Amino acid sequence: MLRIILSIVVCLLTIIDVYAEPPSKTGSLADLVDPMLGVVAKRGSCVPGTCLPHASIYPSPDTLRGGTNGYSQQQNIVGFSQLHTQGTGGTPSYGNFLISPQIGLKTLESDHASPKADEIAACYRYQVRLTRYDILCEVAPARHSTLYKFTFPASDDAHILIDVARKLDNSAALSEGSVAIDPETCTITGGGVIGGNWNPAPYKVYFCAKLSKKPAAFGVWEDSDVRSGMAKATLKENKRLGAFVQYNTTANEVIYMKIAVSFKSEKQAAAWLDQEIRGWDFDALKSQAADSWNKALASITLENASPQEMRKFYSSMFHTMIQPRDRTGDNGNWDSDAPFWDDHYTLWDTWKTLFPLMAIIRPDVVRDNVNSFIDRHKHNGYVATAFIQGKEYKVGQGGDEVDNVIADVYAKSIPGVNWQDAYELLRYHADQNRTANYRDHGYVCLNEKTDFCQRMKSGSGTLAFAYNDFCAAQLAKGLGKMDDYQRYLKRSRNWENVWDPAAEDSGYTGFVRARKEDGQFVPTPPRKGYNTDFYEGTCWIYSYFVPHDVPGLVEKMGGRQKFIERLCFALRNNLIDFTNEPSFMTIWLFDLVKRPYLASHWANVLRNDFDDRNYPGDEDSGAMSSLYVFLTTGIFPFAGQDVYYLHGPSVPKLIFHLPNGKTFTILGKNASPSNIYIQSVILNGKPLDNPWIRHKDILNGGILIFTMGPAPSKWGCDGEFDPSIALREIGIAN
Repeated sequence: MLRIILSIVVCLLTIIDVYAEPPSKTGSLADLVDPMLGVVAKRGSCVPGTCLPHASIYPSPDTLRGGTNGYSQQQNIVGFSQLHTQGTGGTPSYGNFLISPQIGLKTLESDHASPKADEIAACYRYQVRLTRYDILCEVAPARHSTLYKFTFPASDDAHILIDVARKLDNSAALSEGSVAIDPETCTITGGGVIGGNWNPAPYKVYFCAKLSKKPAAFGVWEDSDVRSGMAKATLKENKRLGAFVQYNTTANEVIYMKIAVSFKSEKQAAAWLDQEIRGWDFDALKSQAADSWNKALASITLENASPQEMRKFYSSMFHTMIQPRDRTGDNGNWDSDAPFWDDHYTLWDTWKTLFPLMAIIRPDVVRDNVNSFIDRHKHNGYVATAFIQGKEYKVGQGGDEVDNVIADVYAKSIPGVNWQDAYELLRYHADQNRTANYRDHGYVCLNEKTDFCQRMKSGSGTLAFAYNDFCAAQLAKGLGKMDDYQRYLKRSRNWENVWDPAAEDSGYTGFVRARKEDGQFVPTPPRKGYNTDFYEGTCWIYSYFVPHDVPGLVEKMGGRQKFIERLCFALRNNLIDFTNEPSFMTIWLFDLVKRPYLASHWANVLRNDFDDRNYPGDEDSGAMSSLYVFLTTGIFPFAGQDVYYLHGPSVPKLIFHLPNGKTFTILGKNASPSNIYIQSVILNGKPLDNPWIRHKDILNGGILIFTMGPAPSKWGCDGEFDPSIALREIGIAN
C-alpha cells in the first residue's frame, strides 16, 4: 500500500514538475504563462519551448514521434530544433537544425534519444535534464537566435551535434546544402534547400552557431558515414548531414552554444547572432526575454481573478503573440524595405479572432502585416491565404481571407497603410483570383477546376467569396470608387446562390449546399457535407456564415423567432462545432436578433471547453487562444467590421492598455461561474440598450460596466422577453 501511495505522489510531482515555471513572488505576468497548455493534453498541438513575441525563431525540444509540434510528453527527447509552427495540424513543418548534447556519438535520433527529468517550461526560458547522459539543458531566446546552456557530467566523450538535414518526420529533407566547422573560432555554419513542410515549396534556410569552448575534436557525417577531423561536407541530393564537436568535461562543466537562423544566408545568420547575443550571459538574456513578455502581456491586465484564471488567460495571451512572425530584414526572396511577416498557417484560422485582437492591443502588428501583404502582391502577383517559410501557398481553405484582414484594419481606421495600394490587391483578388464560375455564374461549382487546390469547396467557397466581396466593397466605397462598390456589394449576395430552400432536416428547411455547374444542388443531407460541400464543416455549420447579411439570413430561415428556435436547436444538438473556426462567429448571431442572454449562455458553454490543460481543438496559430481572450473579456468581434458583440465578462475587472496611451476598462459586477447573464450595461456613464459596441468606443478609452446575474434578463431584448421561454431556450425546463 505504501508503495502505491509513493508511486501516486511521484506521478503527481512529475506532472507538477513538467507543467510550468511557478509564478514568481514579484507577480511577473511572464511567470503566469504556462507554455505546456495545449501541449501535454490531447488537443492543442502547442509547442513547449521558449520564444519572443512574434520572433522568427522558436527553439523547442523534439521527441521521437512528436507529431506536428515535434513533442510528445510520453516520448524521449532527441534534441532541440530552432523552428516550429504553433498549434497546427497536418504535415509537420520545420524542426530544422536539431542540436543534440550527448555522451558518446550517435547520429540517428532513435539511437541518441533520452528520457527526461527536471523539465521547466516558461515563456522566457526552458530547461530539461537528459537523464541518459545526466546533461542539464537550458534555453533562452532572442529574435533570430538562441542561447543554450549545457551542464555536462565528467566525461572524456562529451559531444554536441547539429543535424543540418533533418526536419520533423524527415531525417533527410536537405536536397542541397552544406555544413562547415571552424574549430579555431568555435563556429559552425551551414544550411541549404529544405523541403517537405506543410507548404510543400522548397525553401532556403541557414544557420550560424558558436561555442564557448574550443573543442578537443570535431567532425561531420553524411548518412551513416562519420568523418572525424573533417571540417566540411556538401550535399547535392537528399541525405542525412550534420556536424559534431567533442569535449573532455569535468563534473558540472558548462558549455554554451548560441545559434542564429536566417532565411537569407549564413552571413545574415552570423549578423543576427552578433547583434542579438554578444556574449555568454545566459541569465541576462533570460531576463531580457522575461522583460519582453512582461511588456507584451501587460496590454491587458486582470484584477481580482483567480490564480487558475490568471494562468489560463496569460497562457492564451502568450499563444496569441507567436504567429505570424516578423521576419523583416530576413526576406531571402526579394529585396524590399517593407515589413515582411511570415508563417501565416493559415489566415483561414486567424482572421476571425487573432487579427481583431491585435487590432486592439497591437495595431502596429496588423498594420505591418497589411503592408507585408501589399509588398507580396507587388512582387509575387498574388497573396495567398497560407504563407509559410517565405513561400506563397494557394491552399484554398475558404476564400481570400487576406481581404478580410485588410477590411478589418480599414474598418477600424488603423493608420499607416497606403489604402490605394491595398485596394489594388483587393481588386485583383475580386476580379482575377476568385474562381471562374464564381465570377461568371455567382457560385463556386462542385469540383470546379481551380488553383485554390482541392480544399476549395462549392458551399464554403461561395460563402467565403461573398464575404470577400463585401469587404472589397467597403474599401471601394471609402475610396470613392462607387461603380466598384455597387458591383462588389451586389456580388456579396452570391451566398444566396448556394442556399437550397428545399433542403430539410428535423423540421427546418433551407440550408447551404454545394451546387453543380448545371445549377442543380447536390442532395447532401444537412448534417453532412464535411470536406465535400464544405471545407471542415457541414450544411448546418456553414449555413450560419453570412456575417455581412444577417437580416437576409434570418429571412431565409423563416424570420426572427424561427431563426432563434433553429439556432437553439442546432446548439443543443451539437450541430455547431466549437472545435473549429467555421463556428467561431455563430454564437453572437443571437445578439443581432436581440437575444443576448443566449449569446451569454453559449459563450459560457464554449469557454468551459477550454480546460486547465487543453484547447477545444488545435490552437491554430493563435486562433483558439485569441478566442479564449475574447470569451473572457465579454466582447466578440465580427472581423472585417468595426463592431463587437456583447456576452459579458467572466472576470470582475480587466483593463486594455491601449497603444494610444488610453485605457479601456471592462467591469463585470458579480461576474462568476454562476453569474453569466447580462442584467445591464453602461458605457462611460450611459446605459446601453443594444448588445454591441464599436471599435471607436474602445479606442477612445473609458469604462464598460456589465452587471451580471444568474438568470436571463430582458436587457438587450428590445422589449421582448418571457422568462419561461428564456429558460426553455437555454435548456432548462420551466
